[in-house]
Amino acid sequence: MRSRPPSRHLNRGLKELRRQRSEKIASRFIATPHTNFNRPTPPKVITYPETCTWYGALTFAKVTGNKALTRQLADRFEPLFGSRDSLIPVPDHVDYTVFGSVPLELYMQTKEERYLKIGRMFADKQWGPPEGKRVTAESHRFYNKGLTWQTRLWIDDMFMITAVQSQAFRATGNPMYITKAAREMVFYLDSLQQPNGLFYHAPDVPYFWGRGDGWMAVGMSELLRSLPKNNPDRPRIMEGYKK
Repeated sequence: MRSRPPSRHLNRGLKELRRQRSEKIASRFIATPHTNFNRPTPPKVITYPETCTWYGALTFAKVTGNKALTRQLADRFEPLFGSRDSLIPVPDHVDYTVFGSVPLELYMQTKEERYLKIGRMFADKQWGPPEGKRVTAESHRFYNKGLTWQTRLWIDDMFMITAVQSQAFRATGNPMYITKAAREMVFYLDSLQQPNGLFYHAPDVPYFWGRGDGWMAVGMSELLRSLPKNNPDRPRIMEGYKK
């Protein structure tokens, strides 16, 4: 016996429930001081879990047209322009560079150029020449291949990298950003995806990691929703996404 599709009334109820839960998460985020991986001490810089929550809350505010929420999330950023600017991470690692997705989203929602300046700097540094204390011989090897020098071939990179580069494309309209991110994604797909569709954590870590596969899935979604239809890497990414 076939099950009946959900009624429109039920769909509306589920949609409203998701909206309410998302509002609660965003409100909790706004009221919470900068987090440090559940440690009792404050962080030295904004951590990637906070970046991801911030970006998600901003996306929710945009989709729902909640201007008041956008303003609250922008107010959270305001001290980073002044007395607390030391909390802005140095973009020398994927976990830090992903922070650029937040000011880029704030720019798109507020049109304030100061956000664009910060966000674009993060995206540009990711594909610029290797620099800083985290540079290794592999950094130069990947850079010389046209990849970001922050490449590690860890599956979580495929959200950290694609998020900020996709955001830079959306904010500036410059296809350079998303073209590079797509090329990087194909490199990771070819290196890490297995015949069953899942991903190894890294080439030298041949184990499946549930959260890591989630990073890959959301990274491909983030990329595909803005990747031009005529991009030569799109079919390969779509193949990996559907696998």
